[in-house]
Amino acid sequence: MKFDFYAFIAEAEQRKRNLGILDDPAATEALRNKGGARTPRKRAMLERMKQRARAVGRKPITAHY
Repeated sequence: MKFDFYAFIAEAEQRKRNLGILDDPAATEALRNKGGARTPRKRAMLERMKQRARAVGRKPITAHY
């Protein structure tokens, strides 16, 4: 079976619309994991990701840790 990524995305978008989930910054932030139970290893990984993004001039993904 061949996986159709674009069909998957379209279906996910439809499910979000059906559930009333909006794609705006406030909704995204409300759904974001706040990181309270993250392991030290995961926190370190997120910090490295942020540093790498900044090193190449990109905006880091918001992560709570």
